This record gives sequence, structure tokens and C-alpha cells, in this order.
Amino acid sequence: MAEKTTVAFRVDESVKSEWEEAAESPQYDSLSHLLRLSVQKEIADTETPSDSQEQGSSLEGGEALQSLNRIERTVEAIQDEVEATGRESRADELYDLEQVLLEVLPTAPESYHPGEGDSSGIEDANLTPHGVAGRIGADTSEVSDALERLADNMAQVREATNRDTDETYYWRAE
Repeated sequence: MAEKTTVAFRVDESVKSEWEEAAESPQYDSLSHLLRLSVQKEIADTETPSDSQEQGSSLEGGEALQSLNRIERTVEAIQDEVEATGRESRADELYDLEQVLLEVLPTAPESYHPGEGDSSGIEDANLTPHGVAGRIGADTSEVSDALERLADNMAQVREATNRDTDETYYWRAE
């Protein structure tokens, strides 16, 4: 058991009377009990603000971090949606371009095979991406990409490259 010690201090008689009156309340056993509780409360109150500020700032920091994480996830979700919308829009544009290209590409009979390995006989400008782009008022590189995709994905669209000019020509087989 801890050894007890006496602490003495001086106060005005009026202050002592006020404390003794307060100590008569049923929640206190004696004036000493009131003083011990008062000192403990004062110490706790003195320590608590800095502790609670640290806890508060810690909680606030944690809450701020959670808020930032939620905002980051929301921004990422919005970016994903924007990208998906852009891809859909781009896919729609490419599909529309491909449909136009299928309509404007010159046709040739199924048996048309320019030069049988030697395509030097192909020289129709309307069959090149540049020529087709000029006819429909579109970007040459987009037309070239779309024609390449069509040739890769549709047996109906054919391509051949002139070995002399390295120019690629496209047509639709009937």
C-alpha cells in the first residue's frame, strides 16, 4: 500500500469556509476528499486539452485522409467513365467512317487480283487512303487506319501494295 503524506497550504478563512460548505455535499466524504478530487480534475483537465487536441488532430487527419481517399476513388471512377465514353464515341465515329468507306470504295470483281503478286499495275488514286480521304473530306490517317481495319476484318475489302511506290490501294470485292 502506498504511503500517504500530508500536503499543507494556506488560504484565506473565507475561502476555507466556502470549501467546507461545498464539502458538506453528499458526493464528498470530507474537505480533503473534495480537495483531492478537485486537484485530480484540474490535472486531468490540464492534460486533456493537449491530449484531445492531439487525438482531435489525429482523428481530423484520419478523417481528412479518408475524405481524400474517397475523393481520389471518385475522381478515378469519373476518369474511367470519361475514358469509356470517349472510347464509345471513338468507336461510333470509326464505325460511321467505316460505313462511309464501304459505300465510297470502288468495287472490283471477285476475280480482280492486281498483278498477281506484282501490284505495279494499280495506280487509281481513288483506291488510296489519301484519295478516298479527299473524296469524303476526312483525315487521311483516320481513313488509312479504318481501311486497314476493314481489310483485316472483312473479306469484302481487299488491299494491295504497289512495290514501286510503296502505296497501298483498297477496293471492295463484288
